[in-house]
Amino acid sequence: MIKKIDLFIIIINIIFFAYYSIQLLVFTDEFALNNLGFFNHAVAGLSEIIGIIFLSFVVALITIIFRGIDKQSPLIYCIFVLQFLVSINFWRYVITNSPGETNLQTISINAFLFSIITLLNLLLIINNYKKM
Repeated sequence: MIKKIDLFIIIINIIFFAYYSIQLLVFTDEFALNNLGFFNHAVAGLSEIIGIIFLSFVVALITIIFRGIDKQSPLIYCIFVLQFLVSINFWRYVITNSPGETNLQTISINAFLFSIITLLNLLLIINNYKKM
C-alpha cells in the first residue's frame, strides 16, 4: 500500500515527466528553440531520445502506483540521480551566467523545477528506504 505522501510525490513526478516528455517529443523544434536557443537535426534527435526516456519514467511510475513501491528502489534511485544531475547542470549555467543561445530566465525556471522535483524524490527515498 502506498502512503498518501508517496502517492502525491509519484503523481507529481508523473506530471513533471509527462510535461517534459510531451514538450520534447511533440514540440521538439519549439522546445529546442525556446530552451536551447537553436535547432538542428542532432539537437532534435537528442531531444526526442530524452523525451522517450522521460516517457519511460512515466510508464514506470504509473506501474508503481498499481503494483506498489516495494522493491522499486533501483528505479527511484535512477530517477533521482538523473533529476539531480540535470538540476546541477542547469544551476551551473545560472551561476556562471552563461545561458548560451537561450536566456537566463528560461534556464533558471528549469533549474528551479528540476531542483524541486529532485527534493521531492529525495523525500520519497527517505520515507521508503530508511532501512537500506
